[in-house]
Amino acid sequence: MVRGFKMDLYRVLICAYLAAYEKKDRAALENLLTDDFTFSSPVDDRIDRERYFERCWPFSQRVETFRIEKLLADDEEAFVRYEALTKDGSAFRNLETFTVREGKIQHVEVYFGSDTADSVRESEITALVDSWAEGIRTKDVEAVANFFTDDPVGFYLAPPLQADEPLRENLTEWFATFDGPIGYEVKELAISASGEVAWCHALNHLTGTRTDGERTDLWFRLTLGFKRSGDHWKIAHAHESVPFLMDGSGKASLDLELAKNDD
Repeated sequence: MVRGFKMDLYRVLICAYLAAYEKKDRAALENLLTDDFTFSSPVDDRIDRERYFERCWPFSQRVETFRIEKLLADDEEAFVRYEALTKDGSAFRNLETFTVREGKIQHVEVYFGSDTADSVRESEITALVDSWAEGIRTKDVEAVANFFTDDPVGFYLAPPLQADEPLRENLTEWFATFDGPIGYEVKELAISASGEVAWCHALNHLTGTRTDGERTDLWFRLTLGFKRSGDHWKIAHAHESVPFLMDGSGKASLDLELAKNDD
């Protein structure tokens, strides 16, 4: 009876844990974890609850559903193997162990399927870029600025050649030129990561209405360079650009679009 009760408890907790990621419900997940919760993986050594949310919770924006394939348990812990489907249509399998204390999850350890350390880094950076872009869409200065190093280099669309204004002031002034939220899509994101450095490139779509009534609808190129400091990735370099016309006019080509079959 006790064993059956524990199995039911494990199943309820694990299903609720995965459902919190599917529903993007952080409050529900926080309520499932003990105050001294820890998390381990091939690249994490029993990180604490706060660091777990910093590293793992951004993944909730990418995941679509989980499908439990097998769940086993003994008196000490439960083992679950699942398949996860992401919003971009990709899928992967993980095996996780759960330790429970007094009806809450005390420890989770994940064993990645075929992931390597580099692919984990790429996943972390993808989550960072997703969260950074969401900060732009909501015009949240602090949320965006916190993803950068203390002394980032910025080559932006607007002059000068290299940004010379403090980042937060730059963001505040730029966000203030839009009436309402900003449309900001990141397409064809490609990431390369190794050790303590990484970079990515993408084609971005910026839309919105300016405070003067002008409508912005612009595709541009983006390259980001990252540095790792401790457990955190930070943007150290941001480079935005558009091509210019080679007809002698020197004008920027602002009407280019991503091909529909590539969108």
